[in-house]
Amino acid sequence: MSENSITGAPENVGDEPMADAVEGAAFLARSAHRVRVLELLSSGPRTRDALLSGTDVTRVTLSRILGDLTDRGWIERDHADDRYAITDTGAAVYDDFDRLLETITVGQRCPDVLDALPTEWFGFELRCLADCDIVATDSADPLAGMRVIANAVGRATTVRAVVGSFASLPMYTHSESIRSGDAAEAEVVFDRDATAVNLENPDLVDRWRAIEAESARPVYYSADERFPCNVDIIDGERVFLSVTDENGGFRVVESTHPAVVDWAEDLFREKRTEAVPLEQYRSGVEPVDSHA
Repeated sequence: MSENSITGAPENVGDEPMADAVEGAAFLARSAHRVRVLELLSSGPRTRDALLSGTDVTRVTLSRILGDLTDRGWIERDHADDRYAITDTGAAVYDDFDRLLETITVGQRCPDVLDALPTEWFGFELRCLADCDIVATDSADPLAGMRVIANAVGRATTVRAVVGSFASLPMYTHSESIRSGDAAEAEVVFDRDATAVNLENPDLVDRWRAIEAESARPVYYSADERFPCNVDIIDGERVFLSVTDENGGFRVVESTHPAVVDWAEDLFREKRTEAVPLEQYRSGVEPVDSHA
């Protein structure tokens, strides 16, 4: 065996455990039925007949699977009641493997959209987006995704958002909801760039000031930083993540995963605490030509 030129230690030290781990992962990955047995047992002990009905394999195949998983120490059999149970090691293996599958699923379902999202900014694991919805991918309408968000705002009871890439549709929808007497309770934190957009355009100034006048409280806030992604929280249970694309449209992902919702709520509270009302910020800069 050769030695490491720096430490003098054999080069292959530590390779065998890694090879064993890779072989174990490959053993599980080669059979969806093995994964299914662990999945069934992860919720509690089961008899052989229960496992048979839950896996849709032959008795011979199930016997082989149970033997293989037992040999690896991932499950064990209680001969007293003839039931199988997952071991602590087996439960850990299944949990980690399931997380890996979810992460792979995310990458396979929507690689372009998710590659555009600032995943390093998220306080949740990427696998939490495995069941997300890719919203309005029709490139013929670059604002299709934002229309979906605007419609959700129009039907919502509460809206909380942090905004880095401003689009006027949600604001206009909220304004119309106020006129109809069915507006959501809303708070929006603009980042530095979105703040500039809303102060440089007199029509937008009129719009958000009218919304705040009707609401009799601040609705829009300014944060002295940049947000790499828009985060819209609808009724505390749905989250839209959106970023602009190369065509000036929006790539939008919708998720109801609890971890995503919790992260979004925490993010909003943090940014809202650090922000100042947009009107207050406006009073400290040169006024725009607004007739409001």
